[in-house]
Amino acid sequence: MADQSRHVTLKLQDHDHSAAPPSSLRLTGKFLTAGAAGTTLLVLSGLTLTGTVMALIMATPVLVVFSPILVPAGIVVFLTAAGLVFSGGCGMAAVTTLTLMYKYISSYVATKKRAYSYGQYFCPF
Repeated sequence: MADQSRHVTLKLQDHDHSAAPPSSLRLTGKFLTAGAAGTTLLVLSGLTLTGTVMALIMATPVLVVFSPILVPAGIVVFLTAAGLVFSGGCGMAAVTTLTLMYKYISSYVATKKRAYSYGQYFCPF
């Protein structure tokens, strides 16, 4: 087994480094890859911005016409969502509090029973 690992180590050390491209060629490849990726992402972000502006231009008349309905509806939806989030938070707080109380009381009762079984008086303070 030791001979095999020594053989593999020798093969790795004898690896011919001339197969790797020169450093300037590697840097050029990295630069071209980064440039292509950056250009592609820049074009995509420009298309997204153009589409967003066009959609806003087309939707503005609709928003102006329906704003007497949409604004109060938006307020109602916001207040409803805020109420649901608040009630959910209060419910989670209540469940957490009850769980902690249950764990404390069950631990207290178990400790008191254990102390009673040994004939000792238990005082938590």
